[in-house]
Amino acid sequence: MPSVLGFIIAGVIIGPSVLDIVDPEGPVINMRAEIGGLLFMFFVGFEIDLEEFKRSRSRSLAFGALTFLLPFIGGVVLGRLRGAGWNSALLIGSLISSHTLLAFPLLRRLGLAQHPTVLMAVGGTIFTDIASMLVLAVTASVHLAGFSWSFLGKEFLELAVFVVLVFYGAGSLARKAIIRYGETPELRVMILLFVIALCAEGARAINLEGIVGAFLVGIAVKRAVRGKFAVEQLEITAHAIFIPAFFLCAGFLVNFRLLWQTMLTRPGLVAGLLAALIIGKYLAAWLSGLAYGSNRAETALVWSISLPQMAATLATAVVAHHTVNRFGEPLLDQSYVNGVLFLVVASCVAGPILSERFAKRIQADPGRDQHANETLSSAPI
Repeated sequence: MPSVLGFIIAGVIIGPSVLDIVDPEGPVINMRAEIGGLLFMFFVGFEIDLEEFKRSRSRSLAFGALTFLLPFIGGVVLGRLRGAGWNSALLIGSLISSHTLLAFPLLRRLGLAQHPTVLMAVGGTIFTDIASMLVLAVTASVHLAGFSWSFLGKEFLELAVFVVLVFYGAGSLARKAIIRYGETPELRVMILLFVIALCAEGARAINLEGIVGAFLVGIAVKRAVRGKFAVEQLEITAHAIFIPAFFLCAGFLVNFRLLWQTMLTRPGLVAGLLAALIIGKYLAAWLSGLAYGSNRAETALVWSISLPQMAATLATAVVAHHTVNRFGEPLLDQSYVNGVLFLVVASCVAGPILSERFAKRIQADPGRDQHANETLSSAPI
């Protein structure tokens, strides 16, 4: 199981729901959590390998679109049925549309990392993460500034310009600065922190959340630097100090009384989130399997890979809860946050267990390697 679940549980225990020994509004923990959220999304973006995506581009795009849109539609319908406005419903849909590749280390150990269906699922992750961040960017902006077609058009134009500037400007800036000034680990950390802060503030300047800028600069730095040496020291610092604080604060949001009350008075909320996730992800895997000739075990493996909700889901839920408009209304109320945290824990536990089970079924198939090679060689590049 991912270690972040331990930090979330620790946040629940030391937070106001159980022991109440840490002030959730404390300036130190909140400062570390804010930096941790930016660094967490930077490393989510940094893990995205666009070259790997190109290896099975058409399959990845098709699966990514399906595994994003089908749960997204289910989440939007659920939000509307539960009385949420269109803006909040779109955000709820995006919460269950992405996925985190928790099972990938297991698949690498079992020798399935280069299997076509696994490559398709990995490529689909790129699509879902980027799409969910874009939905957060638009819904948060509309929640803060109000909706109008002129504002929406202006926001999309600013977003397009911002993405280009980050991908080409920030990535190039980081690469040149590291080459010229980054002879020591301390200087490389300072350069990367500066670029992340610059892009996060740039995002906020156009009414986007800072984590959107951090996520995009992660992709840009990976593309420009093409190596992990530049971020190793920052990764150690982030995972030792700041990212744990982000997950601890996520645990602080768990309110057992509200969760229990929600499950009693609004049982459809938690059940609906689970159903939209499970059904939407399975339909996406099944349709992709039909299109590309996958067998039942491969379809089930792709479904299990796309189940875990952690990185983009958790960051989006926490940020949306703290995005408050001028009327004091959060973009996502706490009942949904509690439901999302339950979904994160359940999917992160079940996903890797199911992936191991289906991966071993594929290993037991003597024709697996031949089928994988034939499929990979016929896939468009």
